[in-house]
Amino acid sequence: MPDSWLNRGLRSALVWISSNPVSAIGGVLATGGVILFLLFAMIYMASSESVNPYVGALGFLGLPMLSFAGIGLVFVGKLVFRGRVEKEPFWADQLNIKNEKKALTLFGVSILAFVAFVSISGVQAASFMDSARFCGQTCHFVMEPEAVAHKNSGHAAVKCVNCHVGEGVEGAFMAKMRGAWQVISLTLDLYERPIPAPVETLPSSEDTCHKCHNTERTHLKRMTLYTTFKDDEGSGKLVSAVILNTGSSGKGSSAGIHAHGSKDLQIRYYTTDPRRGNIVWVEAKTPQGTRTWSKEGETPPIIEKVRRTSKGRPIYIVKGDGNMRAMDCVDCHNRTGHNFPTAERLADELLEKGVVDQSLPYAKLVTIKALEAASRGPKERIETMISGEIMAAWPRVEGTEKIVRRIATEARKYLYPRMNIDWGHYKDQKRHSRDEGCFRCHNQRMKDEKGKNLEQECESCHETVADRIPFEDWQKKLYVENGKKENTEIN
Repeated sequence: MPDSWLNRGLRSALVWISSNPVSAIGGVLATGGVILFLLFAMIYMASSESVNPYVGALGFLGLPMLSFAGIGLVFVGKLVFRGRVEKEPFWADQLNIKNEKKALTLFGVSILAFVAFVSISGVQAASFMDSARFCGQTCHFVMEPEAVAHKNSGHAAVKCVNCHVGEGVEGAFMAKMRGAWQVISLTLDLYERPIPAPVETLPSSEDTCHKCHNTERTHLKRMTLYTTFKDDEGSGKLVSAVILNTGSSGKGSSAGIHAHGSKDLQIRYYTTDPRRGNIVWVEAKTPQGTRTWSKEGETPPIIEKVRRTSKGRPIYIVKGDGNMRAMDCVDCHNRTGHNFPTAERLADELLEKGVVDQSLPYAKLVTIKALEAASRGPKERIETMISGEIMAAWPRVEGTEKIVRRIATEARKYLYPRMNIDWGHYKDQKRHSRDEGCFRCHNQRMKDEKGKNLEQECESCHETVADRIPFEDWQKKLYVENGKKENTEIN
């Protein structure tokens, strides 16, 4: 190949790298990887807040690995073609490209084509990994129950990674490291049934909940109506009216639900139950001092080590089998994106929606029995099990087939026998009517060193206006006597 405008040093390097096809491909990979990394670094520095965490992981972890793989191919090619005299690139004699500028153009076009392909496919792959379809169906089919519950929740429009993957490259990397074991456990059939709630590995609420919800804003008190139905023959509609004092987590807040997350009130607790139902020790730190409460016979946890997340959230390593946590949003809102109702709660919803006619005899009790029967067999027989109960209770009622189908459709959303999920398996801790909720900490057994109970001032969080009164009486009082609709929410 004749001399050209390239200086001898650069030409020698080019000849050395491209002396064989394998090394030339390695050179394209290495050069393209470096170009992509530099472009990505500039984009990331300009808009790091809006970059998909998986794109960040692919950029900062995948692109350097791509360049190293290219360098490795260069040396592999040198070993495979080690008997070749390196005077010209392989394309000079094998592809009969004698003109050096044409050869460089070919090399440059190859690199640009590679850069374009990796950029487009990488972004598409990251976007797909970011989707609920990937998390709930394509890869993690064992997560079908959570995916279906998420689709039917108030957070259905929120992507899985927004809550389950931490910020930036570190969050995506740690999520994929945990995912590696999940793939192994799935392959070897070692995964738990049902899948436990991942509270220990969830990112801090500062990285998730607080991006959409401003708990420091003071919320006005609002009335919420909880509707249920009687268990008698008439299944009369009942209403419980509660005024919720959401409050604020801002500095100086001391009353209201969100005051538990106030900057002036730091709460941490110790639990011996993996599901965090049995809390045995609580500490509350305020500017006025620190107080602790524990259940009788329980000793305070021994902290062996404390490490902190990028946001400063403490992670405690304690002696023993228990777990210690700094309280945050998910300690109460533990099922906010994946709610699994009890059979009774779902029966109330079905009657409220008109799926089951309230005027049918013992409508609520029959619906509960049908739902409980559905949980006693494989998923394929849910409709058959429900039909047996409905037909036995209302054999001469017209339209029972439609009722059976609609109840079965709702039941399939929450019953997964192969994953050992039936009614009420997952506890909802933001309430305390059926699950322990607030009473995990606020109970008579939790006492301080002076023997005083942890306060149970229910009115600081809510006030009960009406407790299970006939709906018609409440409707008359609220709408007729006042002459207008109040600021209410039916729940």
